[in-house]
Amino acid sequence: MAKTRGAINKSPTKKEREKSAVIEAKHKVFADTLLEGRSQSEAARAAGYHPGSVASVMRQEEVQTYLTAARREIGDLTTIRRLDVLNIFMEAIDMARTLADPSQMINGADKVAKMMGYYAPETIKLEVENNSKALSSKFKALTDAELFEIAAGRAKVIDGEVVQ
Repeated sequence: MAKTRGAINKSPTKKEREKSAVIEAKHKVFADTLLEGRSQSEAARAAGYHPGSVASVMRQEEVQTYLTAARREIGDLTTIRRLDVLNIFMEAIDMARTLADPSQMINGADKVAKMMGYYAPETIKLEVENNSKALSSKFKALTDAELFEIAAGRAKVIDGEVVQ
């Protein structure tokens, strides 16, 4: 009957709660030490674990959850977004305007324009058809005097086609 009674009473004992709190604190120290940039072995020592137990500590769900949440928070704090940079440029332009510094205002406007894509490169498509046999036959048909004119850059007509 004692076995049944013990199975029904599932609340942890005081000793189990204390042990759980100690383990949770050790996991937090371990994760915090990793987040500070120290090695896993150093984190294990700081948390009171043997360095050889790093793999098992890293597999703990509590450690993984804590690391994931902390990394997400750090990522949110350190991420500079395009709008943030744009706001910085606009503040700098306003400061240059206050100081009556037109060259810095132009510099800031130039940076904003580049960032917004106003200076996107213009694409020009140039197609050259290379038919070496036809070109070779045209050169063979020319006289020596005509070839000298082309070589000297004095030729008047260039045979070709321009398509827009």
